[in-house]
Amino acid sequence: MAATRSSGNSDPVLEYRKWAEKAYKGELPKLLVILSPSSEEEPWFGEQICKIARQYLISQNGMDFLDLDGNSPDFDINTLDGFLNSPSLFATSQALILSRASKVLNRYPRLADRLIELSESNDGPSPIIVHCGSSSGAGVKILSGTRKKAVNKARFRKLYSDPPPWKPDPDSSEAAKFVASEAALMNLKLHRGAPGLLVSLAGSSPSDLVQALKHFEMMGLKDITEEKVREIASHSAEGSAFDFADAIFVGDSPKALSILKKMSRHGVRTWGGKSISIRDAFPIVVSSLTNELLKMRKVLDYLSTNPRDLSGAIESTGGRANKPVLAKIQKRLAVCDTAYLNLVSQSIMSSEKRLKIEGWRDPVKILELFIISTFKKKN
Repeated sequence: MAATRSSGNSDPVLEYRKWAEKAYKGELPKLLVILSPSSEEEPWFGEQICKIARQYLISQNGMDFLDLDGNSPDFDINTLDGFLNSPSLFATSQALILSRASKVLNRYPRLADRLIELSESNDGPSPIIVHCGSSSGAGVKILSGTRKKAVNKARFRKLYSDPPPWKPDPDSSEAAKFVASEAALMNLKLHRGAPGLLVSLAGSSPSDLVQALKHFEMMGLKDITEEKVREIASHSAEGSAFDFADAIFVGDSPKALSILKKMSRHGVRTWGGKSISIRDAFPIVVSSLTNELLKMRKVLDYLSTNPRDLSGAIESTGGRANKPVLAKIQKRLAVCDTAYLNLVSQSIMSSEKRLKIEGWRDPVKILELFIISTFKKKN
């Protein structure tokens, strides 16, 4: 098979799909070196290729398969040396996967030379898959820099989270396209706007995006709209974004300022376990405010024709009318009339305008002004 070479600037998703298909079909070359960006911070693509190859190799009869983690405290270079240099007595073929290999390669540069030597011979395991990060160490440099035609390299960079200038739709970024394609493979439907919003909230790391999709899957959600992404993100952000919105709708300005101060100091933790700054969390806060605003409008609309049926009003929003929810909505209704909800709506729009159009750089100041403008009515 001819050597397949790849550029570090190529589309990482297309590169991943290509090698994943080869791994699934058992068509990998003699030596495949998988190079992840920034040491091993973004290993997802390489890990998936190894996972698919591992499943294929385990299923083969008569295969002597060695699967090693180079970063494990139990790693023994002698075991690897013996495997590479001695044919198996009980198997018809051999294969090797060496994952998290940067440390081992840099500690034993001769291993890199040996792997290159084997790639050009008929001896040794086939395939040999070496997954390492981009590193300045000697061993990784030998593999990543060699021009030997027999050494195949799969290079991965981080996904671009910003859309191209010729198509500014957030759904058109590399990361958004990736999450949409992964969702389709999981039989999840992401509606327009949902992929881009998910990237803005969860980041562009493929592992974080897949974890977010698995969260939807775990919740039994198959049809995912932009509103559903906002709802789950805001309610999963350590309660802070939702607590901030709740303080607004019960008219508790000191509590809202206290929560804002906490978020500005410690950030907001998303459902994927990632802590993000208040600037990055601004869309989560605004989404939570918008969601609760829409719910309160529905409650008021329902109560205008059914003034004594608070349970029905809550259920009209899709919520459950248990005691804690009933108590919360009753507390909000002491403040939330139509005029107040209109004031909150205007303040939300003004806040987004300040950040997105007027170029204000400090989201904390924007949200502080939001609190002040919202509570003009109380004063």
